[in-house]
Amino acid sequence: MTALVMQSEKVIKEKGHEWMQENPIGTGPYKLVKWTKKQEHLLARNDDYWGPKPAFKHVRVRIIPEQATQIAELISGGVDVIKAVPPDQMDVINKSGVARTSSSPILRTAMLQLDQAARTGPNPFTDRRVRQAANLAVDMDAIIKHVLNGLGDRTATTVNPMALGYDASLKPYRQDVAAAKKLLAEAGYPNGFEVGFLQTGPVVEPALPQTSEAISADLAKVGIRTRRRYVGETGPFVNLVRDGKADPMFEWSWGYYSVFDADAILYDVMKCGEAYSYYCNKALDDLIIQGRSTLDQKKRAEIYARVQRLIFEDAAYIFKWGLRGVWGISQRVEYEAPRDEIDRMFLVTPRKK
Repeated sequence: MTALVMQSEKVIKEKGHEWMQENPIGTGPYKLVKWTKKQEHLLARNDDYWGPKPAFKHVRVRIIPEQATQIAELISGGVDVIKAVPPDQMDVINKSGVARTSSSPILRTAMLQLDQAARTGPNPFTDRRVRQAANLAVDMDAIIKHVLNGLGDRTATTVNPMALGYDASLKPYRQDVAAAKKLLAEAGYPNGFEVGFLQTGPVVEPALPQTSEAISADLAKVGIRTRRRYVGETGPFVNLVRDGKADPMFEWSWGYYSVFDADAILYDVMKCGEAYSYYCNKALDDLIIQGRSTLDQKKRAEIYARVQRLIFEDAAYIFKWGLRGVWGISQRVEYEAPRDEIDRMFLVTPRKK
């Protein structure tokens, strides 16, 4: 489904796009009252809203980059809802007596992109054997269990387990250090190699620094030594990826939001030449186009099964897991973790006593 935003031609001509970005016009349940960049948004209930009126007259959306501060604010009563709670902090919230956590599988798949298309220049990941070795090097099941506290659903490819076309018959790579070393030697890297690894903050992926550290440690066991480059803010990080200025390996996850369909990730992230794709395979492109131009859902699922087999065998990425989102919620309100990651503040209601 395509989502389009309709804007006033008259206002655009008179005020320009920049003005529109800072003075949004909409028909939702809340109106923007005040916006302080990188600090907060203040919303007021729209009494002319066509649908059910929100329970709260005002909503304050605060920008708090540090997760420790978010949790402290939740427990002290400074905020009522936070997202992307680190798994190792869930007990802190649940035992506080003033807040709880809510968790749900979400339509987001986590992976490490590998620059098979050589957008960053010549690199070892253009060789399939190296990509396979990287997948065999990492014990993802142990990371899910011990670092994520079970908050991840192991995947064999990039397609989310809840999406149409997901192929459950494909079994994920399992750690095999000896096989990984053998593949690296066959590819001409008997002593391994060093590679750049672009990382970002845990804005949408809980415990991202910890899981990436564990993955790097496993890669080092087979000789793949990572050189970390950290860009904490999402915007600058995504811009680097979009502009082809990432490293040969970088953290990535893709949210489907409300689209329960494999195409939600395949076209934008895996098709040759797309802004966020560092992978190119013409055979895959043909299948992606075939899938999105076929109406019969059963046939589409069959096409996407072939797509996933190809992605898996070519080790297009280092495959991680389908994410489980964790929200921290004050005992003062009723709210549950949304599967599509979209926080709808008009659904937050006072807790019934």
